Amino acid sequence: GGAGWVRLAQYLPYFGDNIIVGTLMWHKTEFKVIDILERVQDVDIIIMQRLMHEGLAEHIKLAKQAGQVVINDVDDWYWGLDPSNMAYHTSHPKTNKKENTNFYRSIIGASSLVTTSTPFLYDKIKAWNKNVVLLPNTVDIKTFKKHDHTINNDVVIGWSGSTAHRSRDLQVLNGVFPLFTDTTTHISYLHAGHYKDSPHFADEVGLPKEKVKTFPICDPQDYPTMLQMDIGVAPLRDCSFNQAKSEIKLLEYSASGIPWVASDLPSYTSLVKEFGMGRTAKRTHDWIRNLKQLVASRTLRQEEGERLYELVKKRDVSVGGARWREVLSQFSA
Repeated sequence: GGAGWVRLAQYLPYFGDNIIVGTLMWHKTEFKVIDILERVQDVDIIIMQRLMHEGLAEHIKLAKQAGQVVINDVDDWYWGLDPSNMAYHTSHPKTNKKENTNFYRSIIGASSLVTTSTPFLYDKIKAWNKNVVLLPNTVDIKTFKKHDHTINNDVVIGWSGSTAHRSRDLQVLNGVFPLFTDTTTHISYLHAGHYKDSPHFADEVGLPKEKVKTFPICDPQDYPTMLQMDIGVAPLRDCSFNQAKSEIKLLEYSASGIPWVASDLPSYTSLVKEFGMGRTAKRTHDWIRNLKQLVASRTLRQEEGERLYELVKKRDVSVGGARWREVLSQFSA
């Protein structure tokens, strides 16, 4: 999935040669991994993400006694999920007795080390496990193609993501996009990540479906090819789950040379401070003002996109890979 790719899979080339990707299993007193050839492999360090199984915390404690290191990567604040988010029901103790957030908390507490993507998560997890490291997200810039701002006759405003795992976020734009549709004829919209059984992006933001072009959800390796908009948006509703969200979407837009407007939430505003540019919106009129400015000037879009493309190089995957090697080096023999 997206988070697994961003947080772990894209860094595999930086981990060294002795890497096994597979299914975790328990064998007597320690963990083993079943690789893609269905071979059972011995492992010294286990990096896991989002495993919430009953009994896993006790297995981690035993594995640590056997000399194994268990690292848990945390990229979302599941304890702040809105009931409208699909993940709420699949991880809540009342609706999932075998895999839930109660077990997840114990699993995190039992781990040798926890890596987190945002300061919010770092501060929260620190109360459960003192061994926490902040590893901000990065992007593999070479896999993204810089957007050509001269190819579209219309101005394309786009969003990437799954509509299934939202906390009423897209409704932030309900009073924004319809206004542009009613008053401006040269704007079209793009949703990158459409899935037929999930809510339609157009319905979520209050647009006619014929106004929205969709690209179907795809493998992470193909994802960069879908970012074909002139302006990217990143709406998030202000709730505790979203307070923990990282700035990955804005890094991806930036790696594509796409100027963006994002909600006024911690990770997004922090990126604006780090880059010295970018746009955030707290209220509807902020969204409208920023989008109007970008819509009105192709030159402005090109200039902001180019500047963001240069700035995002400080958050390239090579930087994240080096930080991961540093973390893992403390467990080397």
